[in-house]
Amino acid sequence: MEVNYRIKIVSSAKDRDLIKALDIYIHSVDEHSDTSTSEIRTYIQEKFQEERQMFFYILYANNQVVGYAEYGYLPKTSVLFIDYICTNPRNHTFFYNFYHMIFEDVSERLQRKNQYIKYIVTELSLKKDNDDVYIDKDSNYFRQLLTMEEFKILKAPYYQPALNSSNLNQPLEFNIAIKPLINGVFTNTNLDKNFYINLVNDIYYNHYALWYNHFKDSSIVDSHIKVLFERVVKEFPSTILIDDITLVNCVLFQNGLCKQVDTENITLKKERKQNLKLWLSRITALCFSVITFVACCSDFLADSVAIVCSFLTIISALISIFQFMKE
Repeated sequence: MEVNYRIKIVSSAKDRDLIKALDIYIHSVDEHSDTSTSEIRTYIQEKFQEERQMFFYILYANNQVVGYAEYGYLPKTSVLFIDYICTNPRNHTFFYNFYHMIFEDVSERLQRKNQYIKYIVTELSLKKDNDDVYIDKDSNYFRQLLTMEEFKILKAPYYQPALNSSNLNQPLEFNIAIKPLINGVFTNTNLDKNFYINLVNDIYYNHYALWYNHFKDSSIVDSHIKVLFERVVKEFPSTILIDDITLVNCVLFQNGLCKQVDTENITLKKERKQNLKLWLSRITALCFSVITFVACCSDFLADSVAIVCSFLTIISALISIFQFMKE
C-alpha cells in the first residue's frame, strides 16, 4: 500500500480543511491543555505581528485530512515550541512523518529571515489518578514517540498556564521535554538554573502571555503568569539531573500502566523532604548500631542482651539495606 504524506501551512481561517483538522485536534488533546478553537481561528485570521512566530499546519495522507499541528518559534531562546501534533488515527508512522516534515518547513522559513532553531521544546502532563498512574493519554503517547528523537526530560518545577480552564483549583504540573540541536543539555549532567529560568521566562511571557493578551484582560494574564513564574523560581532545587526520555520507554506507558516509571518534577520542597528522610534513616541506623555495641559490651543480663543485640543488629541491617536499594 502506498501512502503519500503532505503538510499545508494554514494562512486563512476560512480554509475548508481547517474545520476537519480542528475536529481531530479537539478529540486528541488532553483535558485542560486545549486552546479554544475560536481563538485559533481568530489568531490565524488576524495575522498578529509579534516577535514570536506561530505556525499552523493541516496534515494530509493520500489527500485526506488526518491531523492538525501548531508550533511557535521563540527568537529570544531560539526555541521551536511544539504546542500540538494531533493525528487520526494516532500512530507512530503519521507522527514521525509529520514531525520531520514540519521541522524542515519551519526551519526553511526561519532561515530566510536569518533565524535558526537551537532547541525543540514541548510539554508533557504529569496528571495522575488515585492509583498514582499517569492518565493523560496524549502526553503518555508523546513520551513514547519522543524517545526515538532523543529528547531530554527536565525534572524541574514547571506549571502549564491554563487561563482557558476556569474550573482549575491548582496549577497543572508538567514536564518540559527538550531536544538540543546544538551542544548542550547533556544527559547525566546538572541542569543549569539560569538556562532553565530563562527558558521558562521566554515560554511564559513570550509564548503564553502573548497569546492570552489577545483574548483576555491583560492584568489577569500578567497576574497568572507572574504567580506561576515566581513559583518555578522559588521551587527550583539545588541540583537536577538531566534524563533521557528513554527512561520511560515502556509499551504500557501510553495507557498509563507503567507504574515503575517516575517522571515527577523535583522541587525544592520535595528535595528537602527527601534529604530529611535520608538523614533520619541514617541517624536511626547509627543509633541502633551504637545501642547494639553498648549492649554487647555489657556483662549483665547476658541472655537478654544477646537477644536484644541480635534483634537490633537485624533492624540496623534492614534499614541500611533498604536505604542502599532505594539509592
